[in-house]
Amino acid sequence: MKKRLTVHIGSHKTATTFLQNSFSINQPILDQLGILYPKAGRIYGAHHQLAWSVRKQETQGEALLSLDHWPAFLAEAVASPHEQVVISSEDFEWIGNVERLAALREWFDVSVVFYLRSSDSYLESYYNQLVKDFGTRETRTLDEYVTESSLFFLETQVILNRWAEVFGKEAIRLRLFGKQHLPDGIEYDFLRTLGLTSKPVFKPAELSILQKVSLPPDALEYLRLCNPYLTRQDGHHDFVIHLVEMAAANSDNLQKTRSGILSLEAKRNVLRRFRLGNRQAMNLYRGVDRVPFPVDDAKPHTNYEGRLAVATTDIMAYVAVLAREVP
Repeated sequence: MKKRLTVHIGSHKTATTFLQNSFSINQPILDQLGILYPKAGRIYGAHHQLAWSVRKQETQGEALLSLDHWPAFLAEAVASPHEQVVISSEDFEWIGNVERLAALREWFDVSVVFYLRSSDSYLESYYNQLVKDFGTRETRTLDEYVTESSLFFLETQVILNRWAEVFGKEAIRLRLFGKQHLPDGIEYDFLRTLGLTSKPVFKPAELSILQKVSLPPDALEYLRLCNPYLTRQDGHHDFVIHLVEMAAANSDNLQKTRSGILSLEAKRNVLRRFRLGNRQAMNLYRGVDRVPFPVDDAKPHTNYEGRLAVATTDIMAYVAVLAREVP
């Protein structure tokens, strides 16, 4: 019998880094559960190197096992005594040519896990990350970003259909992300998609995942306005971690601007825009004909109308002082 391979493809901003970090540091527990979380192709706790090699434009047309890290992954999976294999990278989500992975069917029964987050909160969190990451260093306001971007990452059905065309509709495991949908946490929910019923106690995630934690508005605005001048990659990650730690201790005092948050009507518009695609995905991959995140469920941010569209110099100075005072 073929081993079962579960490919966790995202989506982005659904605690993927937390889950990957947890699986990496709790490998002995996964071993006890009969699950291999391969070391091949793994970086930062996730299998990004496997996804990156498939996404490379210069290698399109080459066989899967000729790509970096895939031969080592297959050798590790075949040699393992475990019948369950899990690989995870949110960059799998954006593979345009999923057919390149069709060769996996020769060795595995493939399942695909995807967590769906409400479009409005996903957009806010995704934008927050674009401001924080060195590679993007977003300088536009959220309103400007929404106006100028296609928001392709919110096209759930388009993303999942690419995988279903290769591995079949029945291979897709569509899960809903949010506290109300994950009462026992994402680790346990993910294990249930593998058919497990036990609830192991994992060691807590490491400090490195703090880079994925959203900054409160004023701290995010500070970083956005600094981004044009942050040209050195060396130390950028540590700088962001420092801001996150500072902001966590001062969040209530960093709520004067609208940075990174949507108005109630903007939230509703985003939910309306992607409602049909999400409903079709729910119907196709969960067998239920309903909108997972209704427009009427959108909640306004506290005092949105009373917030500043752009930070003043006083706010910038205040954030800078707070950042300096954190050891």
